[in-house]
Amino acid sequence: MYDGEFYNTVTQQMQLYDVGMSSMVVADAEALAELAEVIERPLESLMLRARAALIRKQIATNLWDADLYTFTNLFANGTLYPRISPTSFYALMADASTDEQADVMTSEWLLNPQRFCVSKDWPLGNSDDCYWGLPSINAQDPAFPPLGYWRGYVWGPMAQLTYWSLQRYDRVPSVRTGRKALCTQMKAMGMNMWNANRHICENFSPHKNATECTGTKFYHWGALTLFINFIEEGYYTYL
Repeated sequence: MYDGEFYNTVTQQMQLYDVGMSSMVVADAEALAELAEVIERPLESLMLRARAALIRKQIATNLWDADLYTFTNLFANGTLYPRISPTSFYALMADASTDEQADVMTSEWLLNPQRFCVSKDWPLGNSDDCYWGLPSINAQDPAFPPLGYWRGYVWGPMAQLTYWSLQRYDRVPSVRTGRKALCTQMKAMGMNMWNANRHICENFSPHKNATECTGTKFYHWGALTLFINFIEEGYYTYL
């Protein structure tokens, strides 16, 4: 997703308006605002909610690609970047999407067996190459077939953030379907490695025939592929 000549070596900044990062800033501001209210700091809460609202509006205005039916990153020259990863779904976590956008985005990308390979009929519907679903770059991208660290492997933190994003739009039937299917596949993937090797992977191969982790073999955030199921089944609730 970050391939290209858009790193400014003078300022040492990436010249890319990043939908995932921007959406996480919104979620961060909202969480801090809630904490500020709990400790009775209303001015800070107002400031943080204003920050979240401003960035949310900018995401909605600037980062929706009407041709690709998804949120995506934006170059400094005003053109949208067509290489899509699950970070596009984080716009839902920021509440920057309309219900219609969330619906078409889920149908065209998340539930597409050629892209992010999440299937309500899993294990039916997916190829062996994209069997477990939610690769870190969409399976139609040229970076996917050779695979690599952030070039198609499946990551627990990305699954968790995508889950939270989908959870926010539970009122949209296709999004709800996608969230539940994501939980099913991530649980199966995590348990597959646990049962075979007693490993919790830093990252996972999306291939059906993968027999070992593709990163560190016992890594805390790999368990997030399973943790989302605890949330889904009601065993974990937010205070």
